[in-house]
Amino acid sequence: MSEFVAFFVTFLVSMALCGIAIARPTLMMNNDHMLRDIAARQAQHSRPTPRIGGVAIIVAVFVGAMFFLDRLESDLMLALLAGVVVFLVGLREDIARDVSPRFRLLAAFISGFLALILSRTQVPGLGIEPADAIFEWSIVAIFITLLWSAGTCHALNLIDGLNGLASLYCICAAGAICIIAGYTQNTDIQIISGLLIMAVFGFFVFNWPFGRIFMGDAGAYGVGHVLAWLGLILMYRNPEVAGFSILLVLFWPVCETLFSMIRRRLNKCATDQPDRLHFHHLVVRALPLIFNRGKRRIYDNSFATIVLLPLFLAPILTGLFLWDNGVKSAIALAFFIALFMLTYILSMSYFVNRKFRRDRSDGVQRELDAT
Repeated sequence: MSEFVAFFVTFLVSMALCGIAIARPTLMMNNDHMLRDIAARQAQHSRPTPRIGGVAIIVAVFVGAMFFLDRLESDLMLALLAGVVVFLVGLREDIARDVSPRFRLLAAFISGFLALILSRTQVPGLGIEPADAIFEWSIVAIFITLLWSAGTCHALNLIDGLNGLASLYCICAAGAICIIAGYTQNTDIQIISGLLIMAVFGFFVFNWPFGRIFMGDAGAYGVGHVLAWLGLILMYRNPEVAGFSILLVLFWPVCETLFSMIRRRLNKCATDQPDRLHFHHLVVRALPLIFNRGKRRIYDNSFATIVLLPLFLAPILTGLFLWDNGVKSAIALAFFIALFMLTYILSMSYFVNRKFRRDRSDGVQRELDAT
C-alpha cells in the first residue's frame, strides 16, 4: 500500500508543479523568451509556452525517492545525484537563454564523470565476449561511459521537438529498464524507473496533445542522465545484461542524434545548431501531403507523435526481448540503424521532389534545397 502511495504522490507532485507553471508561466520564465521561442528554427508551436516541465519531473522523482531511501543502493543514488550539474545548467538555459551548446555538453560530461567516480560504475562490455576484452582497458571503458552518459542527455534533448514525443519515449524506455531490472532482481532500479514513469506521466498529460508545457533543457538533460545511468548500473551489476540490448532501449534518440551530426557534417553545417530536418520534423511535414491537405493543421504536431510511437517502440521491445543475448541484440541494432537511415533517405527524396507547404515552412524548404 505504501508503494502505491509513493508512486501516486510522485504523479501528483509532477502534475501539480506543471499545473502551476502553466497557470503562472512568468514565475520562472521570461515572456519575451517564450515569444522568441515561437520563431525558433526548430519550433513546432504557435503560442508562448513555459519550458520548465523537466523541473516538475525531477522534483517529483526526488520526492518519490524519499519513500524508498532504505531500499536504494548507494551507487545508484550517487550516480543520479551527479546529474544535478547538467540539470542546473539546463535550467539556466531554460530561464536565461545564455548557455551555449558547448557548455551544456561540457556539463553533461561533468555529470557523467562525477557519476562514474562516485558510483564506481563504468561500461563493463556490450555483450559479445571477444569484443568485450577491449573494455578491460580502463581508458576505453571510461571514454565509452562518458560518451554514453553525455550522449544520452543530448540525444533526449534533440528529440524533444513534438508534443509528447520525448515524454512518451521516456515512459517506454523506463518501462523496459524496469522490466529487465525485475529479471535481475535489482529492486532499486525498478523503483527509480517506476518513479520516473509516474513523474513523466504527470507531465505528459499537459504536454500531449495540446503542448501546454515543454520539458525544456533541464528536463531533457536530467531525465537523459537518469535513463543513461539506470542502464549503466544495470549492466555493471549484472554481466548477463547485454549492453547492446540497453542500446536498443536508447536507440531512437541516440540514432537520431548521431545521424543528424553526420548529416550536418556532410552538408557542411554546424553540428551544434538546430534545424528542422530531424525525423520528427519530416513526419509533421508529411501529414498534409499524405492526407492531401493544403496546409498543416494544429493537431499534426501531436498526431506525428502517435505515428512515431511504433518506430521508437520497436527497438525498445526488441532490446527487452533480447536483454541477455548480446549477439542477437547487436544484429538487431545494426538492422534498426540501417532501417532508420533508409527510411530517412527515402523520405528526404520524397520531399525534395515535391513542393513543401508554405505555412511556416519556408526555412525548411531552403534547408531541403541545400541538401
